[in-house]
Amino acid sequence: MDIQEWEQRHTEAFHNVKEALPYLDGMFVAYNSNIDAIKHLSEEDLSRLIGFFKEAEIQERVETYPREINEPLDFMARLLISMREGKAAEIPAHTSDTHEWLKEHLGFDYARMGGQAGIISNLLSRLELKKVVAYVPWLSEEQAEYFVAADNLLHPKIEDGKVILKHPTEAFKPGIESKVNWILEYSKDLEVSCNGSNFKVPRDNRLIISSRPKWIRLEMDREVYEHLDTIFPIDGAMLSGYQMIKEEYEDGSTYKDYVEKSVKVIEKLKALNPELRIHVELTSIQDRIIRKAILTEIVAKHVHSLGLDTVEVANALNVLGHEELSYSVIRKEENGITSLYQGAVQLLKDLSLERVHVHSLGFYICILAKGHPLTLKEHRDSLLFSSTLAAAKAVSGEIENLEEVEAGLKVPISGKGIEDLENFKLYCTGRNLCTPDEFEYGYIYGADHDAVIIPSKVVEKPKATVGIGDAISAGAFAAMIARMKQKQERE
Repeated sequence: MDIQEWEQRHTEAFHNVKEALPYLDGMFVAYNSNIDAIKHLSEEDLSRLIGFFKEAEIQERVETYPREINEPLDFMARLLISMREGKAAEIPAHTSDTHEWLKEHLGFDYARMGGQAGIISNLLSRLELKKVVAYVPWLSEEQAEYFVAADNLLHPKIEDGKVILKHPTEAFKPGIESKVNWILEYSKDLEVSCNGSNFKVPRDNRLIISSRPKWIRLEMDREVYEHLDTIFPIDGAMLSGYQMIKEEYEDGSTYKDYVEKSVKVIEKLKALNPELRIHVELTSIQDRIIRKAILTEIVAKHVHSLGLDTVEVANALNVLGHEELSYSVIRKEENGITSLYQGAVQLLKDLSLERVHVHSLGFYICILAKGHPLTLKEHRDSLLFSSTLAAAKAVSGEIENLEEVEAGLKVPISGKGIEDLENFKLYCTGRNLCTPDEFEYGYIYGADHDAVIIPSKVVEKPKATVGIGDAISAGAFAAMIARMKQKQERE
């Protein structure tokens, strides 16, 4: 594949999408946001933390491998396990005790918006859409401060039995606690010594203490649901956070109750605007029951689009009964891209979707149901725009406006991505999915689906990695709908 040709396509796509975005009336984004408290751990920090405990007790707790954080000793054990293995981990905490302990005994370097819906809302607002309506069931006063201070970013607020749209800082619920996730980053070669065990951290990584307070409920306020028409006009909805649904709750309710409520919201959104496109952004979900319920009961036949990364494709395939294909995706061998493509096609079929967008390091794949209103070039423009957007975010950490997205065009296309696509070319042409020329354009034609595949821009040393996947999915989805609106109004 010709890198220069793809660089030119990125530039053309950016300007095409920039021209189309003003055609959007608005986007709705729900449900999850939190505050990320980030701390980069030094050897001094680690030594001080260990000093708060008896080292033998830490070692004993390490051996039990705690699956959740109930007290600071659980945190200490999982931190050492993560450091020893050099593996990222996300562990739930169901009370605020560890948060308070960390604030008092460690502190954080800085805090930022976290959670897919929070990150996506801020990003879409900065793309200068006419209106972005965010909805967070647990919007606290502190959380509201992390939303962008922009006139186009709004949140439903109940006043005198009516629903009105105001900026999140004017729409929060008084007295609500904040959901705070701690992200503890550590560096390769950091030396760890505890209870006679000494080792060096094998690679840079992080431990996330994910706040899952018992009062969290993934649902929509009854008044907001009943007056959902207030958020319109909107052209698209991006929904995320379903991983926060639990199997059982203290009040006797179960995940089935919250799945049913989630589907009702989706069905009402579609009833209010039959042209509305709905996207679900997946994430890592440890609980297999919840993972399967989200896919088969919320996503399947109810939404149009699904966004996910390589690991999430494998996990989705696994619970849907495609274990062999799931394993092939996760191994990431030379033919890994072929398995990823096959897996994405399988998800499109199993879940009756219009679109499956997979982002992998160096390339994106978008599988499309036959008969989509956009051409493959228009879909390709959407993916290329999202590649530029993600590159700009990786370079600067944040994007303030649409003009700053253009900086992403200076980031080079991934050589590894090009190489992966070249390996995939033989599979596609050998099975008559496309001609060699069509593949050079990124177009694939299956018997019951179409697909677009592009090499993406990758920043070697990103200033920020959190939210890059969200930027890719949100950028591509918003761009796609904008092109659809533009096309519709020109016809």
